[in-house]
Amino acid sequence: MHFPDNIYQKYMKQKRNNRSGRIAKILIISISSLIGFTIGLLQVLTYELPDPSVLENYQPSLPTNIYDKDNRLITSFYIEMREIVNLSQIPDNLKYATLAIEDKRFYSHWGIDPIRIVKALWVDLITWSRRQGASTLTQQLARDLFLTKERTILRKIKEIMLALQIERNYTKDEILEFYFNQVYYGHGAHGASAAAKVFFGKELSELTLDECALLAGLTRSPWAFSPFRDIETAKKRRNLVLEMMVKNKFITREEAEEAKQKPIKLNPKPKEDDPAPYFTEYIRRQLEIKYGSSAIYRGGMNIYTTLDLDIQKKANEAMLWGLERTEEIYPYKIPGIKDNLKLSEIKRGQIRKAKVEKITSSTCYVYFGGNIRGMMDISYEGWAFDFAPEDVLEVGKVVYVKVNEIDKDNNMLRVSYEMRPFYQGAIIVLNPKDGAILAMVGGADFNESPFNRSYQSKRQPGSSFKVFLYTAAIDNGFTPADIVIDAPFAIDAPGIKWSPHNYSRKFSGPMTIRYALEQSINIIAAKTVDRIGIETLAEYAHKMGIKSKLNPVYSLALGSSDVTLLEMCAGYATLANYGVKSEPYAIRYIEDRDGNIIEHHIPQQEVVLPEATCSVMIDMMTGVIERGTGTTAKQYGFKGTAAAKTGTTEAGADVWMIGFTPDLLCGVWVGRDDHNPIHYWASGCSVAAPIWGRLMGSITEDNNKTFEARGNLVRVAICEESGLLATNKCTKVKMETFIAGTEPTRYCDMHEEHDFLDIDASRSSPFP
Repeated sequence: MHFPDNIYQKYMKQKRNNRSGRIAKILIISISSLIGFTIGLLQVLTYELPDPSVLENYQPSLPTNIYDKDNRLITSFYIEMREIVNLSQIPDNLKYATLAIEDKRFYSHWGIDPIRIVKALWVDLITWSRRQGASTLTQQLARDLFLTKERTILRKIKEIMLALQIERNYTKDEILEFYFNQVYYGHGAHGASAAAKVFFGKELSELTLDECALLAGLTRSPWAFSPFRDIETAKKRRNLVLEMMVKNKFITREEAEEAKQKPIKLNPKPKEDDPAPYFTEYIRRQLEIKYGSSAIYRGGMNIYTTLDLDIQKKANEAMLWGLERTEEIYPYKIPGIKDNLKLSEIKRGQIRKAKVEKITSSTCYVYFGGNIRGMMDISYEGWAFDFAPEDVLEVGKVVYVKVNEIDKDNNMLRVSYEMRPFYQGAIIVLNPKDGAILAMVGGADFNESPFNRSYQSKRQPGSSFKVFLYTAAIDNGFTPADIVIDAPFAIDAPGIKWSPHNYSRKFSGPMTIRYALEQSINIIAAKTVDRIGIETLAEYAHKMGIKSKLNPVYSLALGSSDVTLLEMCAGYATLANYGVKSEPYAIRYIEDRDGNIIEHHIPQQEVVLPEATCSVMIDMMTGVIERGTGTTAKQYGFKGTAAAKTGTTEAGADVWMIGFTPDLLCGVWVGRDDHNPIHYWASGCSVAAPIWGRLMGSITEDNNKTFEARGNLVRVAICEESGLLATNKCTKVKMETFIAGTEPTRYCDMHEEHDFLDIDASRSSPFP
């Protein structure tokens, strides 16, 4: 059928109108839906967004700082290194440099910069990239505080919305202050103040124009522009910042050119290692138990400790010197890695060096040389140490291992990890008056082994334990002049057989208890414990400061029960403080991030011994350094008066010296982690006393200071051969100190007829 033209045209026009109407309806519906969806999305996002008003109580992650007794910084615990500052503390040049390179319209926009967004989009389109950043400082702050760094449209929308809200709630200066405290500059430095210290070793107020420009240029990409990584790239970036400062009229062309000519002088003093790592780890463990990890690493606490940095550094030096000296005298060689190693050279039980090749969750594979390898069980069940495997094992590191099994068919060894197989040591320095820990060394190298041998390791104290024995004896009526015969001695009772011997394997006949302590005669100690009883000895040791369980055996008198160096020092400190026991402590007080004191140490002290008993023991112990086993300390730097005792266990496995002046107490232990002997002839005298003497000689300020004579004491001249009052016929005469009422009343009758001997009672005494 054929329609006339006019009717056909009318029909087609109506059809087009209907189509246009439908398209219009679709567009209206689509736009409405899009608007509705957008509004809904924005409402959902707004609901999900954090409240920017939390910035009113802005509390970023802050390091916990550890200070010594003179409030000098020791180290910091942190996830983010940061120091909060006011905007007024930020140098103008750093503000200008940051605005010039990051957000020149900061003070005129309202959170986002439309001009910069359009420009960034245009550049990205024509370069077909996404390299142009359009985020304002406010957007960067919003992202750093509340969002992740993922590059998605949704995250960008959230960033913009947060920036707008922040701008509504805070002034421009407040936002800028937040920014300078929050922004990351690289190398652990969060915030401008930390960056000034990390990169230049300066305070903010000391920064120059060129340094401000360099810091401002880092925030876009801290790794890419780091001067520590690539100094030339950092210089180009710095110069670009200077150009932008000129362009935005923050500085003159002349100032910029002058700054460009300056070389980049990075921090000449890189971050030092913690000078007291064993001590600060001791502190950290206490804090973690009480406050938790988050408070330590983010809470910004200030921990004011008892440590004396000067003494600590000298203790570190003395420890390393002493261990090197010990290794020279008693060399200990460890087989190393070699290319032509043969299986026949390896023995079961041998300690060798090996390189870590691979680590899994349960096994560490090591290489010995040649084609010989080993497997180490590092599973929870197989690992026997207090620290985690990842603390000491890493691919490529050379470690010490013990060979447990040899698989000859596969050239494969089953091995176990060994801590430093040669000599280790520990040092404690205390203030004996209140128990404050002034220095702590827990081993040869904290990075190699964080195990703290000053308080985590229990070892036999040997003869250094005799101090508790003789304290108990003196307090129960014994005197320094009592005569005991050094001769073969044995205890043979039902269930008990014990035959002690002297270190020298010789016997010397009758001697005073003073002499027995000075020369560390085991037979006299054995006879003394037989007299006073094992229970009495343990009771006195515990009440003086020993916390470890003590085995109720006669050999306890010779130091057969395991104890820590710290508790031994605490026990000696009770004598040094004339009977007042003080619990050793390391923290004086703690401040929260706002400077409020949240913890303050109150010394825990208790009177456990009479002053007179302590005075007699101090008098006896001074002879150890003057005439006895501790004289070596005098040869290595110590010049003053001190009360001390050495200790040596069987075959020289553990060697000790603990002693004190009127002001300081120092304890030294040296041994091996595997409990094997240092050397048969190693002793407290030959190994520990030189370390003690070197350290105490360097930290004792007044070599003329002597001990006080406290309590009801008398001093009389005695014959050292009989222990009785001396006459003019006695050839070995000594002024001796007694608790009043325990002094001898009978004159010596071992020699010819005599007259009374009158001797000045102040002679040969450590007391003034």
